Amino acid sequence: MIEKVVYEMEWLIERIYWESDKLLSYVSNTERFESRCINGLAEYLTAGEGNYKNKKQLIRIINRYVKEAKEKYRKEEAELFTTLLKHDEDGEGLEFEPTDVLADVEAEIIAKETAALLAQGDRRKKLVIGSWKLGKGNNSEISRLLAQSVGGNSESHRKFIQRFRTECREMLADAI
Repeated sequence: MIEKVVYEMEWLIERIYWESDKLLSYVSNTERFESRCINGLAEYLTAGEGNYKNKKQLIRIINRYVKEAKEKYRKEEAELFTTLLKHDEDGEGLEFEPTDVLADVEAEIIAKETAALLAQGDRRKKLVIGSWKLGKGNNSEISRLLAQSVGGNSESHRKFIQRFRTECREMLADAI
């Protein structure tokens, strides 16, 4: 626990955290910088009796680790929306509109209500629709899931799924 030497020097640990706060705009995780800096300073301080008096050298060591963190542990590069600007035939810029995830809440509610109406409170139907919503379209896979959760024969569940799929298509075609 040679790092204890660094923590005993209050000004030194405050300087490390101050530099760490400044690094937040360059580095996504400053923990690596802090631990490497504290370990490096601890090695220097325990190497010689008078090293704790050499304030300039301690600051140089911190600055070396700051430089290293900026070079090696950079954040991912971000792209400005203005660089994504596309132009139409007239040469005017078309604005980039990111998709608003919260704006599609109505469609999600409609999908849930439709699923609830199709299931009509039946547990097997709810499981089948839930599997379809997750993108599972394989009847055999869904029938095995039903056999494990509800019980029964997977082949009879597979036939039920086929009939239920046809029934759902008819109900949705009538609704549209």
